[in-house]
Amino acid sequence: MKRTIVLVIVGIFTLIFGELFRDVLFLRQGEELRCRIVQITENKVIVETSEGKKTFPKSEIVRLTMTHPRKGDDWEIVEDIDDSLLISTLDKIDQARQYPDASYAILHHSVEYTFSLPKSEDNSPIKCTRTDRKIVLILNERGKNMNASQSFHYLAPYQNADIDFCRTITPDGRIYHLDDSALEFAEPNQYYPQYNYLRRIKFAPPQISIQSIVDMQYHIDYDIVDALHPTAVKMIFGGDEPILLRKLTVRIPQGLPENFIRYYGFSPPDEYKKDNEKILVWQMENIAPTIKETWSAPAEMYLPTIWVGFAVDEAKVLRALSDSLAQSLDGSPVLDSTINSLLAGYDTPQEKLNRIYEYLNLSFRHCNIGPAQSLWFPRKVSEIFDDGIANRLDLSALMCYMLKKAGIESRLLYSSKVVDSDAIETVPTLSFFDIPMVSAKIDDEWTFHYPNRKYLPPGIIPNNCVGQQALWVSPSYVQMAQLPFNSISEYAIVETLWIKLSSQGDADVEQKKCYGNVESQSIRHYREVPVEQVDKYFQISAGKFHPGANLIEYSIIGINSLDSTVIAKDKLFAPELAQSAGEKLLAFQLPRLEYKPSSYGQPTRKTPIWFWSPQKRQTVWIVELPPKFKPKYIPEPVTITLDSMNYSLNITYEDKSNTLIAIADRIFTDRFIPAESYPQLRDAMFRWANISKNWIIMEK
Repeated sequence: MKRTIVLVIVGIFTLIFGELFRDVLFLRQGEELRCRIVQITENKVIVETSEGKKTFPKSEIVRLTMTHPRKGDDWEIVEDIDDSLLISTLDKIDQARQYPDASYAILHHSVEYTFSLPKSEDNSPIKCTRTDRKIVLILNERGKNMNASQSFHYLAPYQNADIDFCRTITPDGRIYHLDDSALEFAEPNQYYPQYNYLRRIKFAPPQISIQSIVDMQYHIDYDIVDALHPTAVKMIFGGDEPILLRKLTVRIPQGLPENFIRYYGFSPPDEYKKDNEKILVWQMENIAPTIKETWSAPAEMYLPTIWVGFAVDEAKVLRALSDSLAQSLDGSPVLDSTINSLLAGYDTPQEKLNRIYEYLNLSFRHCNIGPAQSLWFPRKVSEIFDDGIANRLDLSALMCYMLKKAGIESRLLYSSKVVDSDAIETVPTLSFFDIPMVSAKIDDEWTFHYPNRKYLPPGIIPNNCVGQQALWVSPSYVQMAQLPFNSISEYAIVETLWIKLSSQGDADVEQKKCYGNVESQSIRHYREVPVEQVDKYFQISAGKFHPGANLIEYSIIGINSLDSTVIAKDKLFAPELAQSAGEKLLAFQLPRLEYKPSSYGQPTRKTPIWFWSPQKRQTVWIVELPPKFKPKYIPEPVTITLDSMNYSLNITYEDKSNTLIAIADRIFTDRFIPAESYPQLRDAMFRWANISKNWIIMEK
C-alpha cells in the first residue's frame, strides 16, 4: 500500500514539473534535461530544474528547444478556461455519451478560411489563413490510440504553418499543454530535393487518457492565392465516429471578385455580412457515425459533402499549363541521342509508343510524388533526364517529349479523381486535377497512358480517374474534356481447364489463364519476385484447386514485355476429383466454380457498394470422361441478369469425343451499386453460390 502511495505521489510530481519545465536541453552525453531556460549568455546557458538552478557551458549542449507561449498556456484547471467556444463545447459532453459504441466523439470541428485584400500600391497577391480547430472526447482505448498522434501538411515556399495550441483536459479537471519537445517537423520528400516542397508538422497531445478531452488548433498561412497557386477544400459531413458539430466558414472581404469563390455540395451556405466581410457558413450538428461496410463507396458518394475552390480561373490555368509544357519540352543532345538509340529498329508509331512507354515505366527511375507537391508545373525535360529521377508529372512530360521526337502527337493530361462530375464542372480548380497522364494519337485515335504505375500496360486509364474530367494540354492546344472508359475486355480473365478423368475418379489437369491488360498488372510483378516465391504461389493455387492436388509444372508467358498478353499455365494431378458410388457411378463438381458469398451475409446495407473496377470472367471446362462412362445428370443452364451483373453457366455433352464442355461467364459492368439495389445483388450471389453445389453424375 505504501509503495502504491509513493508511486502516485511521484506520478503527480512528474506531471506538475512536466508542465513547469517545458524547455529541453540536449547534452553531448546523450542526456535530455527538462527545464525552464532562464538566461543564455555568450558562453553558457542558465536553467531552472526541479533540483534548482543549473549552469551549462555551451560546449556541452548539442541543441535546445524552447516552448513558445501559446494561447491558454496559463490554464491549469477547468475553472481557468476563458475561451467561450471551449466552455460551450464542454457543456455538450453528455450528448456524446448517447453513442456507447463510439471510440471517440468529435465535439467540435471547424475549418475557417479568412482572406485579405491585396495592397493596391505594390500589386501584392491575395493572401489567406486557414484555421482548423478540433475538440475531441476520448471514449475508449481505441479512441485514445487513434488520437495519440496528429499531423498536418503544407507546401513551402508559399505556405507557412504553426500549431496555435493543443491541450488535454483530464477527467479530474486538470489541463496539460503541448510541449514543443512533442513536436516533429519533417520534410517527407527530403530525399528528392527536386520536389522537396512538402512539409509536415506532427505532434502528440499531452497526457491523453480515456474520458479526457483534447482541444487543438493549427493554422496555415497562404502567401498567395490565385488560379496557379490553387486553394480548395472538400469537407465531408460525416465519418466513422459521431460528430456533434462540423462547420466550414469562409470570410471574404469586400473588394474581391464576385466569382472569387465557387462551391458545390449538398446545400447552399448560410450567408452573412459583417462590416466589410461576406461570411459563408456550412454546418451540420449531431451527425451519427456511419459504419463502413464491405466494398463501401467513397464517403462523398453517400454522405453530405461540399467542394469549395478559390480564385478559380479555367482559362488562365489552361494557358499557363500550355506555356509551362512548351518551356518544359526543351530537350538536349544526350536525351535526343538516347531516344534515337531506344527507337532503333522500331518502325510503326504503335511500336515506338510501346517502346517509349516501357522504357519510362520499367527503366526510368520515378517517385510517387503528385503534381501539387511539385507546384503543378513540369520541369525542363533536359533536367529531368540529367537527374535520372521524375515524379508523376515530370515522367508524363518526358513521355510527351519522347513521343514528339518519335513523330507522335500527344497531350499532357491533368486528370481528376472527383467522382461527382457536377462538382468538378462547377469547381474546376487545379487542386482537383492531380493525376497526370499522357494521351497519344495513333491511327487517328487517341490512346491513354499512365507510365507512373509500374507494370501497368500502355493504353490503360487508371481506375480512379476513368470516365472523369481532365485538362488536355499541349503547347498549341488546351481543353477540359471527359476521359473515356476502358474496354471491358481490359478487365477480363479467361481461364480454360482441360480435365481428363480416370475411372477411379483421379484427374490429370491442365490450366491456362489469359489476363486482360488491367488484370495482368499484378502477375507482371513476378518478373522481379524470387522464383521460390512464385513456386509457392502456384503450389498454394494447386491446393486450392482440389485437396491433395499435386503441382507438376507451371509457366508464365508474356511478363517480360508490357505490350504482350500474359498467360499462366500449369499442370496438376488431382486425386479423387470425382467421387465414386460403386463401380458404375462417378460424380464431381466443376472445380473453380466454388463461390462463397461471405461478403453478402447481411440482408441489407446502409451504404452503396463501390467495386474497385469492372470485372469480366470466363471459365471454360473441357472434361474428358472415363471410357464407357456417359453423363447421367447434367445441371440445367443458368442465367442471372441484373442491371449491374450478368452471369451464365451452360454445360453440354459431345458424344463423339465423350467430352463435357461447360462455360461460365460473369460480368460486373457497374462499379457503383446503390444500397437499395443490394438485396437483388445479394440474391443473385446466393443463387450463383448454389450453382457451385450442383453435381455432375456419370454412369458406366
